[in-house]
Amino acid sequence: MIFKWLKKLFGLYDSSPTEIPANGELKPSASKSLYDELDKRKEHVKQNRDKLKQSPIDWYSLNTPSQKDELQTRVFSPRKFENIPSLQTLKDERLRKEAHELKVREERTKSLLDKLETLIAQRKFQEAKQIMDEITHEIVRIKDSVLRKRYTDIQKSLSELERELEHERLVKLAEEQKRKEEEERKKREREEKERVENEKRIAEERIRKQQEANRLAEEARKKEQAELAEKERLEVLSTERKENWSDFKQILDNNGIRYLYHFTDRRNIPSIKRHGGLFSWQYCDTHGITIPSPGGIGFGRNLDLRYGLEDYVRLSFCKEHPMKYIAMKDGRIQNPVVLLIDIEVAYLKGTLFSDMNATKTGHKTGGALNDLSKVRFDIVKLPNHFNLEEPEKSFYQAEILVKTFIPKRYIVNLDNF
Repeated sequence: MIFKWLKKLFGLYDSSPTEIPANGELKPSASKSLYDELDKRKEHVKQNRDKLKQSPIDWYSLNTPSQKDELQTRVFSPRKFENIPSLQTLKDERLRKEAHELKVREERTKSLLDKLETLIAQRKFQEAKQIMDEITHEIVRIKDSVLRKRYTDIQKSLSELERELEHERLVKLAEEQKRKEEEERKKREREEKERVENEKRIAEERIRKQQEANRLAEEARKKEQAELAEKERLEVLSTERKENWSDFKQILDNNGIRYLYHFTDRRNIPSIKRHGGLFSWQYCDTHGITIPSPGGIGFGRNLDLRYGLEDYVRLSFCKEHPMKYIAMKDGRIQNPVVLLIDIEVAYLKGTLFSDMNATKTGHKTGGALNDLSKVRFDIVKLPNHFNLEEPEKSFYQAEILVKTFIPKRYIVNLDNF
């Protein structure tokens, strides 16, 4: 092949190819053709040189040949041929590269095995598996028995780690399942307990409500009975007369007494109508009856308690009672009204009579006919007490004290307000 290229370079072509033996030496026929060509070229150059015209050159003149007569010359430069490696050289180079690549692969595999051992020690299975896949791809090209045995041992370790992790996973799943079942059991127990407690609470609440309803019903029944008993008691108090009530009537008729009087504030009228009459201040306190404008408080009530008169309604024989003006002056009464009370209350069994204000020292109070006879009717019938002597003024406030309650049927002018 080399000589064919040389023949082409020098323009030599043979009708038949020149055979080149395996040892690279040319046959005699090929050498002769090459030498002949070189001789021909040499002869051609010689002829061109002879054609040059020789002319004398004086020492003092220099003739420059014309441009067209100049000889074109070329400097021959021999071609440099590349070194053509032999098969042995190529084989050695290939073996060298393979050895280098094998060494690099072994070093990389060794590094990966070290890393793999670390990951297995750290129990990082997924990362170790990825490294193992890389090593498996490389280990088939490695002939180092030590590395291959190490690879086998590590592969066993990785398989063992996988089994351990799988076992741990199954154990963890079992524990998780057990935990969930235990939580579910506790939840059911808790719900059952809450249900039982809720039912118990509902039953207890039902019983409590029933007991409360029974208690309220019993209280209502007792209250109703008490109210009925109280009404009956008040009815008896307001209807039962004295045995000799006609004698009391005779005295009052003889003295021209047609009505008894009770002054109060106009603001108390709705309460009197709503509760059915006049009550003593003690009865109002004990039975929750609010008096909008109480006339007697403080010292007057203390005197009632002293003489045992706290459960009586006070009436007078005179219409213009001096205490009315005192109450107005004190601000206890702002808009006074005078209630006309039927004389029938004087005949009631519990009614008392006082010859003067029952809280005044020296008064005489009692429920007998003799007590009524002590009243100074000549004084109480006067239009006012201004012209009376001082000792007589006390008799102007003579009182009739009705026990506990005066029904509104006895208040003659109640509907006028």
